[in-house]
Order: sequence, then C-alpha cells, then structure tokens
Amino acid sequence: MKEFIIIIPTLIKSLLGFIHKRKQKKIYELNNHDIFSTLYRVKNEVGNMKFYTHGKYDKVKSQMCLDFTKHKTKVCGLKMKDLLNTKGIDNMSKDKLKLFILEEQGLMHEEYIRSIIKEWKIKGIESEDIDYIIHLFEKFRYDVVVSFEHRINSIFGNSYNDTNFSLMLAVFEMWAMGIDLLPRDMQTTFESLNGKFKDIKYI
Repeated sequence: MKEFIIIIPTLIKSLLGFIHKRKQKKIYELNNHDIFSTLYRVKNEVGNMKFYTHGKYDKVKSQMCLDFTKHKTKVCGLKMKDLLNTKGIDNMSKDKLKLFILEEQGLMHEEYIRSIIKEWKIKGIESEDIDYIIHLFEKFRYDVVVSFEHRINSIFGNSYNDTNFSLMLAVFEMWAMGIDLLPRDMQTTFESLNGKFKDIKYI
C-alpha cells in the first residue's frame, strides 16, 4: 500500500504530461491563419493601384506591378502551405526548426523572383531592365527582409515560445506584418521607373 501511495504522484505527473501533450496544437492548424487572406487582400490592393507617367495613366507600369505581386503572393502562399505540412515539423528541435524556416524564407524569395523573371522575359522585357526592377524592389524591401531575420532570431531566442506551434505562429504573425507592407514597397518601386516601359507592347 505504501509503495502504491509513493507511485501515485508519479502517475499523476505522467498523466498530466500526456494530457498536456495531447492538447498541444499542431503546426498544420496554421493552414487557417489569416496570412493567406492577407496575401489575397494585398494582391487586390496592388491591383487597384494606378501609375502615371507625366500625368498620364501608364498601363504597362501598372500591369507589371500587378504581375510581380501576383507571382510573389502565389509563390509565398504555396510555399507557406508546404512548410506547414512538412512531415515531422512538430517534433523538430528548436535549432533545426529555426534553420528550416530561414532556408524556406530564402527559397520563397528565390522562387518568386525566378517566376516573375520568366514571365517578364516572355512579355518582352529585356534582361537588363528586369535586373534593374528587381534591384529597385530589393533595395526598398531590404529593411523588411533584415527585420525578418532579426525577429526570427528573437523569436527563437526567448523562453516564451515553448512549443514548435507557438514558434511558427510567431513567425507567421511576423510574415503577415511584412506582407501588409508589400503595397508600399511595390508602389515605391514602380513609381521610380518613370516612363521607361510606357510605349512597349506588354500583353
């Protein structure tokens, strides 16, 4: 009887640990995060932008900006979904998860850049001009990208986020904030182009 009484606290502790583990949210549940509706909203916001050259509506510049945004939001949305459904992500070590997120963030950027380059080349934009636009965008977007890296280091460096779900949630909240700034950066980028592409045939 005495031995049984001694064992009870251990059993209770194990049971509570099991219940807590069962209650932990899974990362795939973030498939319903509002970051995905934010991507859709931001794309529409950019679609409503109108650019002008010397006071006249510049159809080409407006369409190029929208095309860039479409590729970025589509690629980022798909890559984020893939990330959330990565096998074993809930059980990754903290260090491995951080490295994985940083790598995926870099791959997102590389993929949407490749995607828009391909479309712009098909539509007749010269490689030199494409490089110039992308350089402008990355210049105006630089502070956001640097902030992402700093915030990820902070998210993984504190003791408040004690599960992989809470870590990923914090990253998604940060990414959503950056997405909200996308229309500003697109507008700044394409307003800087002046009338460079105004008279080209862009379908």
